[in-house]
Amino acid sequence: MARKKKATAKTLPMRILEEKGIAYKARPQARKQLTAEGVAQDLGVPVGWVVKAMIVQRSDGSFALVVIPGDRQLSLKKFGTRLGDKNVQMASQRDVQRVTGFQVGAVSVLGYRRDDVPAYLDEGVLALERAIISSGRADMGLQLVPHDLLAVLDAQVGDFSS
Repeated sequence: MARKKKATAKTLPMRILEEKGIAYKARPQARKQLTAEGVAQDLGVPVGWVVKAMIVQRSDGSFALVVIPGDRQLSLKKFGTRLGDKNVQMASQRDVQRVTGFQVGAVSVLGYRRDDVPAYLDEGVLALERAIISSGRADMGLQLVPHDLLAVLDAQVGDFSS
């Protein structure tokens, strides 16, 4: 008798994409990965396609999401200049989990606990052939068309990486 393949439970980011009518492809990984490089290696894709969701804390204590290609580094100087806040810093691991509800390394660009986190999209993401975001789990990504991130995030676009 043939064994049925276990169905994957839908994560919050999957449900949000479906509610907004955005097509995606679930990309299960061989094992849990917490870096863009590891995800890219497991999926056999360029590391740039695996976008990073970075949580930044402003000097007033508020948070922002910055989405950048996996082969780039976030420039806090560029991002701070955009915000008019030269004291921005990466959020602590504790704050990332508290704000997003996701484990560091598996932070999705969608489905946060808090809805007061504005999104900023690095223009390099829009130049990608495909984007793979975290599903909210460390063992599966979600592949979609990069421009669809604009529709789902209502993000401001700029040059935030180096």
